[in-house]
Order: sequence, then structure tokens, then C-alpha cells
Amino acid sequence: MPLAFFWGIGAWLTRLWHAGWAGVVAMLHTVSKHTGIPVIIVAAAALVLSYRLAKRGARLALEMAVALALVLAATKMGWIHW
Repeated sequence: MPLAFFWGIGAWLTRLWHAGWAGVVAMLHTVSKHTGIPVIIVAAAALVLSYRLAKRGARLALEMAVALALVLAATKMGWIHW
């Protein structure tokens, strides 16, 4: 039974990946069509912007994890209570 469950999840993730990719391609073509900018330039801009957002998002996630660890440690030591 666990093997069937795993393949079911794999198939679901594969469908989700293809649907997401189709959405990205459709969005790039739509933006290119409405702005008149070639799709390759739109794709390059989207790639650069997504990389920068991911980098900032990772930094934010790290800062949140450190803050959470500090608050949990202070709670365990009894310095603060909720």
C-alpha cells in the first residue's frame, strides 16, 4: 500500500508541475503579446526578478528562524511568558 501511495503523490506532483509550467508559459506569452516585447526578453526579466525575490525570501526566512529560536529560548528560560 505505501508504494501505491507514493506513486499517487508522484503523479499528482507531476501534474501540478506541468500545470504550473503551462501557466508560466502562458503568462510569458501574454505579457509579450500585450507589451510587444519579445518573449525571450520577458523570460529573462522574469528569471532575474524571481532570483532576486528568492534570495530576499531566503534571507527573510533565515531571519525569521533566528528570531523564532531566540523567542523560544527566552520562553524556555522563563524570561518571557505568553
